Amino acid sequence: MTIFALTGAVLAGAMVFVVMKVHNYGESQTLVDQLLKAQTETATIQKKLLGYTKYADYLEASRQSVADLLKAPVLSVTRDYVQVEELSLDKHLIKADATVIVRYAVEFALALDVSPTALSVSELPNGVSLKMGRPSVVGTPKIKIQSHAVVSPLGLIDKNATLAELQSKFAYQVNAYGSSLCTEEVVRVACKMKVLEMLRDALGKQSGVTHVPAVFVEMR
Repeated sequence: MTIFALTGAVLAGAMVFVVMKVHNYGESQTLVDQLLKAQTETATIQKKLLGYTKYADYLEASRQSVADLLKAPVLSVTRDYVQVEELSLDKHLIKADATVIVRYAVEFALALDVSPTALSVSELPNGVSLKMGRPSVVGTPKIKIQSHAVVSPLGLIDKNATLAELQSKFAYQVNAYGSSLCTEEVVRVACKMKVLEMLRDALGKQSGVTHVPAVFVEMR
């Protein structure tokens, strides 16, 4: 009876030990699963957060991409002008005073300096700084006569020759008009927006970038 009692006690103790081991194993497995889940979530969050700052690694590469895309002309602007000329009696062989009014449509092609000193991109604490040069006219402006009128009691002897002469004179003034055009705020804003959109698009396409911050544009 004593042996049976001792054997029963040993078996009972063994069963309790086994139950405790199983119970502890279940808790340990739960902890391991929770730890793995936490590690996975942390890695996901870290990867996501990295995507918010990854753009900084591609600033120069994106600047170069923008420079490659900014082939001249970057912007085409058409403006209307009116030329009023009083004709000389002797020079134009006319017998009465005459005034010619010519309306032109002039198309200007604008370009930007894309060299590293003129077009630069750098990181700011609150975003990205984009610095660019002012636009300039490239090539020869395209001049087209829209309409013309001759104010005179008598007609012109050779109207076509007179119009050609006036247009040639007007062409010398076009360069000054183009320089003035490049100083207009609406033109500069259009250039800024074009470059800004290109930069944001270039940064957004880089590997690992999930967020493009605010870009502050400054025209030198």
